[in-house]
This record gives sequence, C-alpha cells and structure tokens, in this order.
Amino acid sequence: MLKLDTRDFSRSAYGGLQNVVRNINPAYHKKASSIVQGLPAYISTWGLHRLAGDAKKYSEARSDETRYKGQVYKEFLTTLQGLTKVPFAPNEPATLINMPLSTYSGLNRLGVELAREWSFWSVTILGEAEEV
Repeated sequence: MLKLDTRDFSRSAYGGLQNVVRNINPAYHKKASSIVQGLPAYISTWGLHRLAGDAKKYSEARSDETRYKGQVYKEFLTTLQGLTKVPFAPNEPATLINMPLSTYSGLNRLGVELAREWSFWSVTILGEAEEV
C-alpha cells in the first residue's frame, strides 16, 4: 500500500515547477502558469493517458510557441511518477493506456490531487497566468 505524507505533494509540486522554470523559455512562464492552473480539470475530464499524448505531441512541435506545453505536461507526469513510484513512461501514452484499471484509476486520482497542488504553486513560481 502506498503511503504519502501530504507535504510530499507540496514538495513534488514545488520541485516540478522549479524544473519547468529552468527548462522553458522565460517568455512562456506566464502562459505555462495558465496551463498548469488548468491541469486539474484537464486530468479529471480526459485522464493521464491523454495528457501523456499531448505531452508527446507538443514536445515534438516545431514552434517554441507550442513546445513549452509539452515540456510542462512531461514535467508534470515525471513529477507524478517520482511521487508515486508507479512505473510508466511519461512520454509514452501506451504505458498508461495498457495499465491495469485499478492502478490507472488510483494514479489518475493522485494526478488530480498533484495537479491541484501544482495549480496552487503556479502563480508563486511561474507568475500570474496569461492567456494561452
């Protein structure tokens, strides 16, 4: 059974967002903040497997204007994997699609909670949200 200290969500979210700051162009920090604030609704509606699909799609984009989205999504999934220790490839949606239902459902639920924590810290770390 997985036991989590609720502070682990804050540590993981804070650290993951610090990685986002280091890895994306500062010109996109405020847009990234907007995307991060939308993560809880995105995951609740579409699931982690679609987030992984978008991470892959946007990471491979030619334009920096869209590539930063993939970097944000991939960092979120990497942070979730580090927090939960559930084996999946953040850049490969099939690893989530083919996961046993109970494992995926639990991971998705934890993903929503981590996304809420990311959303909380986004303005502090990335700045006030800007329209995407």
